[in-house]
Amino acid sequence: MISISTYLAPVLLLQSLLIFAPLSVLARLGQPNETNATEATEAQPLDASFNSTSGAGAEELQLISETGLMNFTLGSSALGGYGGYSQFATSTSYGDSSKAACGGLHTGELVSGTRYYNVASAQSMWKGCKTHGNCWCGASGGGSGTLGMGCFSCAKGRFLRSAYGSRGGRLLSEGQYFASHEIIVVVGDLCPYAGNEHWCPEKAGQTNHYGAHNHLDFSHPPGGIDNNNFVFTPIECPGDLRWRFHKLSSCGR
Repeated sequence: MISISTYLAPVLLLQSLLIFAPLSVLARLGQPNETNATEATEAQPLDASFNSTSGAGAEELQLISETGLMNFTLGSSALGGYGGYSQFATSTSYGDSSKAACGGLHTGELVSGTRYYNVASAQSMWKGCKTHGNCWCGASGGGSGTLGMGCFSCAKGRFLRSAYGSRGGRLLSEGQYFASHEIIVVVGDLCPYAGNEHWCPEKAGQTNHYGAHNHLDFSHPPGGIDNNNFVFTPIECPGDLRWRFHKLSSCGR
């Protein structure tokens, strides 16, 4: 004869498993895993800041979450860079030059009737540039946090809603970072340090008055843009733009 305890034993065992198993699972919720304990951190809203990281040579932008959903820093060393781009710059506008530093070309003719935008990059972004005259047809320089963008360098990028670098308040605001569609810029001119001391640094590694290593002075930015911050990634210049540049510029001749 089989005792009742023989039948009850599996039932009791199953009940104990059902009772204690959920407790062990719940105890792990929200805990960091064993392979990466830093992944699980408490989400906090961020204040916008613009930092020049000593030794790292990179400014940092912070993605602000009004609701505290995410604590995520965007830097040039981080995946995705500045909102998906690798570089940050302040911007201004100056009109056109009929004898630009890149071989005496007319900046208006360089981009007229195209989708491209001419810019004068800061002196610090050129190689071996001491004065305006010595920067004729200058190559890309940079270093120590400054991106090299000399004559006929190109980049794709977008304007942010913020302006004036770190002095413009919040740099990125969740869902409202960009003030323009993506554009392509080409360096056709120089923004010399002399006369532009607040905006265009003199030497690589220096920052301007607004905390940025890089500065781009637009001949004619898109409508509605007024000294907005600009995020961008260097690219190879498109073929039609290369043709125009070599036709109009005396550089390399």
